[in-house]
Amino acid sequence: MLIVFPDGAACVQHDAELDRLRRIGTVEFHERPPRDKPELIERLQAAEAVFLDYSTLDAEVLRQCPRLRFVCFLGIGYASYVDVAEATRRGIVVTYTPDYGATSVAEHALGLIMAVTRHIGAAFLSMREGHWTPNRFQGIELSGKTLGVVGLGPIGMEMARLGAGIGMRVLGWTRRASPDRQRHGLVRTSLEELFAGSDVVTLHLSYREETHGLISRSLLVRMKPEAYFVNTARPKLVDNAALVELLRAGKLAGAAIDVHDEEPPRDDYVFRTLPNVLITPHIGFNTREAGANMLRIAVETLEAFTRGERLHVVN
Repeated sequence: MLIVFPDGAACVQHDAELDRLRRIGTVEFHERPPRDKPELIERLQAAEAVFLDYSTLDAEVLRQCPRLRFVCFLGIGYASYVDVAEATRRGIVVTYTPDYGATSVAEHALGLIMAVTRHIGAAFLSMREGHWTPNRFQGIELSGKTLGVVGLGPIGMEMARLGAGIGMRVLGWTRRASPDRQRHGLVRTSLEELFAGSDVVTLHLSYREETHGLISRSLLVRMKPEAYFVNTARPKLVDNAALVELLRAGKLAGAAIDVHDEEPPRDDYVFRTLPNVLITPHIGFNTREAGANMLRIAVETLEAFTRGERLHVVN
C-alpha cells in the first residue's frame, strides 16, 4: 500500500513517528504543500491511502486518483477539504480525527478572548514601535461577564469549563441537546438569546452543509456594541461581510479570528486592516499534545481500515 502525505503534516515532528504506518505500507511524506492542483494530483495519482492536512480533494482531484481507497483528514473540518459525496461515489473511505485537541483549541480561544478584551496584541505592537500610551488600552474584566458558547461538543464543553473557571456566566447552544452538555453551570439557550445576552461569543461548531452561514447578520446584529466575537471553528459558519460591517461601524467592540476563508490570506485580507480585530494563523490546534493525539488517531483509522473495520468514518 502506498500511503501519501501530499502536503506535510504539523502533527509529524520526527520521521520515526511514521514507523507505525510503515508496517502497513510505503510512506511518501512531502514536506511542503503542492504549488497548485496539478502538482497535488501528481503526488496522489498512485496513492492508495492519503493523510490530508490542508489541500483540497475536490471531485476533479479524486477523479485523477484511480487507486485511492482511503483518506484521513488530519483534523475535524473534513467537509471543507474533501468532496465526501464524490469520494463515496468512487468507493473511497473518508475518516477524520475527532477529539484530538479539544483542550488545545479551547485554551487558544481563551487566550484570544483575554488578548482581544485587554488589547494585548495592539499594546505589544505599540510598545515595540517605541510608544508609551497605557491609557489607550483600557480593557474589561471577564469575571462576572457572560460567555456564549456556540457548539457544545468536546471543544465547546472544554471552553465552558475554562470560562466558568475564570468566573464567567456561561450560556450555551447546541444542535444536539443531551444531559452531558449542561455541566460547569452552563445554561442552554437559543442562539438569539445567546447572541443578545453575551459579552463574548465564541464559536465551536463543526462545519457541515446545514451549518453553512449559521452565524448570520440577524444574529450578529443582536450582539451588544461592547461585546466581542471569537471564531476558532470555521470561517464558512459566519457571515463575515456582516461581521466586518459591524466592526467598522463600532457596533461590536472587537473580534478574534483564527480561521480564514483563504489560508494563507491574500495581502488585501480585510481583517488585517481592522484595528479592533486580532488574527492568528489557524494555530488553535497546534500544540505538541494535540499533534501526538491527532497522529495516533489517524494511524488507528488506517489500521482499522486494513482490518475491514470502520473507525471515525464519515461516509
